[in-house]
Amino acid sequence: MSRWAADSHLETILVSPGSCGKRGYQDRFLAFSASAGAEEGVAPNSLSASESSKLGGPVQRPGKANSSSHGWMKVLFPVLSALFFLSALFSVFAPAPLLILFFRHGRKWGWLGTLASGLLVGLLGGSFSLVIYTSFVFPVVLIMAELLKRKRSLERAATITLLSIGLMGGAIGLGYSKVHHINPWSAVTQEFSQGIDQVIQSIQESGKQPWVDSGEAEEWKKDLLIEMPSAVAILALIMVWANLMILLRVNPGQIRESLGLDYGFFRKWKAPEFLVWPTIVSGFFLLVEVRYVSVVAINLFKFLMAIYAIQGLSVLSYFFQAWNIRRFYRGAGFMVVTLLMRPLLLALGFFDLWFDFRSKIRQS
Repeated sequence: MSRWAADSHLETILVSPGSCGKRGYQDRFLAFSASAGAEEGVAPNSLSASESSKLGGPVQRPGKANSSSHGWMKVLFPVLSALFFLSALFSVFAPAPLLILFFRHGRKWGWLGTLASGLLVGLLGGSFSLVIYTSFVFPVVLIMAELLKRKRSLERAATITLLSIGLMGGAIGLGYSKVHHINPWSAVTQEFSQGIDQVIQSIQESGKQPWVDSGEAEEWKKDLLIEMPSAVAILALIMVWANLMILLRVNPGQIRESLGLDYGFFRKWKAPEFLVWPTIVSGFFLLVEVRYVSVVAINLFKFLMAIYAIQGLSVLSYFFQAWNIRRFYRGAGFMVVTLLMRPLLLALGFFDLWFDFRSKIRQS
């Protein structure tokens, strides 16, 4: 292509109608460079530094991902996940680095990173830590990531992940009981009871007066054992929800756009409406005690109220956005409401089905 023809072609591309904005000029310039390069033997997507700067910065070339600049993530993120889990304080966030690795570098690196992180947890924390890590983190990373990659809804992905955590834990417990010839539930309750006894003993030794007498300690231990299933389920729910929120905020691989969500999607989230009926029924059996039915009811009720607490956070987030509260004060508000005003949080979530608090804010 001659110099005069090239200049004429470039001028036509840049001033022709339909190319609006910086991206339109970039696309047309790439088309021009591809046609010119085809005749002169130049690579189609190669732009000089001056050409790139004239177009407002470097142009992203499809199919040429710069993986070397992010290669450190493939090593750091599995280590970070293991350290989060072993820290206990941040263990609920252990799946987050692996989820980001999965969506940023693909399924292969997601699986390899998860296995490497599990191996590191086993080496540093022992077999018990590895069992807990496998039961909770593996399903959150691998199953939830696969479901989101297939564009399943958030509710379906979270539900299947929670069921997977239960099945994984049950399978590991049954396998352990078969190998050691013990009842898995008896082993769990025995370990849990010993842990409670150690906590009570350490508290009593630190004070001058006995914290609780033996009868109160046994009653407290019995209540905790009854409510242990809901405590484990709520822990799994918090892990799934927290890591899902982190993943969608970081948005690796444009996962949020692929699911059709915007940045403020959480402010509009609501729990499925049918959950109100099992909540009401389980609440009824808390008032009318029917032995084993009430035991199941109290665990189900607490788990469902944890879901409504998440909806309460969604309503609160909408209020903060509507009132234009700064980020620092939003964080402080979430902390105060979660720790000190939990009944208010639960009420916001549960009664939002009937009162629709967000629509009232919109109307005002």
